[in-house]
Amino acid sequence: MRRLMIGCLLVCAVGCARRATRFRSNFRNCSAAAGGEIVCNGVQAAQVECFEPRSNACRALAIRYADGERVWLFQPMGFDPDNPEASAQSEDERVVIQPEMARDASLLWYRTTSSDQGYWTTYEPLSGTFGEVDTVKVLQYRDRQETIPLWNVK
Repeated sequence: MRRLMIGCLLVCAVGCARRATRFRSNFRNCSAAAGGEIVCNGVQAAQVECFEPRSNACRALAIRYADGERVWLFQPMGFDPDNPEASAQSEDERVVIQPEMARDASLLWYRTTSSDQGYWTTYEPLSGTFGEVDTVKVLQYRDRQETIPLWNVK
């Protein structure tokens, strides 16, 4: 009975994760490069796109995989990805603040101007899942490895 209950909890935990895309099996031996490029096994696997970069922020943030799929990590209401300049006058002034990526490209994290100041959104490019961590966890990520700022790309 105990194993059945543990199994049900694990299935629920996996099924409850917010997934934006499929699992990418080619994301092995990856590294992040300046400019938001993700290189795996010597081949470009993805590109992080920061739209309308500001001093430490992006108006919108996406990741484009090598197969052409684009996953929006954040875009404000009224933002037109096909014509970002035309949507600059949007009433929604929210932006992504301090987006960063781990040097091994295993995780991206950012917060928005509308989010609770103590929490950050995370995204795993390999699995395509979102999560949320507190500021202490982000500081631990920064301490453990060199990080790549993403607000100066695209």
